[in-house]
Amino acid sequence: MITTTIDGYPLSDRGQDWPPLPEQAQRPLHQAVLAALGPVDGLRLLDVDCGVGLFLRAAERRGALVAGTDAAVARLEIARWALPDADLRVADVGDDLPFDNGTFDVVTARTVEGAVLTELARVVRPGGLVAVGRWVRPSGCWTEAFAGHLRRLGLLPPATGTDDGLDGELRSAGLAVRGGGDVRFTANYPSTGAAWSAMLRGEDMQRAVRLVGEAKVRDAFAESAAPVAAPDGAVLLPKTFRYAVAAAPVWSLPRAPR
Repeated sequence: MITTTIDGYPLSDRGQDWPPLPEQAQRPLHQAVLAALGPVDGLRLLDVDCGVGLFLRAAERRGALVAGTDAAVARLEIARWALPDADLRVADVGDDLPFDNGTFDVVTARTVEGAVLTELARVVRPGGLVAVGRWVRPSGCWTEAFAGHLRRLGLLPPATGTDDGLDGELRSAGLAVRGGGDVRFTANYPSTGAAWSAMLRGEDMQRAVRLVGEAKVRDAFAESAAPVAAPDGAVLLPKTFRYAVAAAPVWSLPRAPR
């Protein structure tokens, strides 16, 4: 039995269809990315920072041969429960991926940091597909307001760059952009604590925590989440994810093995 807690949710019943994790709210995102990738039946697909494996499960149901990495052993435990045939390994985002060059037909990740893109390009085969994305803050959304709140408190450095640079970053990594889009949905968390645990994985949160410590950032989050909390304590957070799909060059110079 799983007897741990993930993102504020108790996980104690392997018999349930899926643990009540906030990642369930991301299913529209998963479906949009899979639609952009096209048929994946029989393809080797790697998801970096795979969490509990919801995206991998959706890909496996479409016939993909799935693998994943995540830094959290507890999340991989859930993923292994749901995906017993998947190749799941512990690895932090930004680390060298524990796979050989050109291992996969498709590689996905919810980040576009330079080091990560280099690794994605390394492990995908020539002509294979890479899908990446980032959370964005459209004007008027809660995440924009929260980021502004952090900056006014001095908990987040001034914004740099823009939210629409995915294509350029992929091209800089030697990949040819095929398409992409935005997915908007609302994540429903049972409490402010559960919402905080889930949001803590975000890049802005981690940067703020490194600057001033977790306690100050958590207090700022609780204050900004209060207006969107329901009478029963649930927190509804609208989110927007921007993604792009690119292809690796068919011909490339050999890369040194890792």
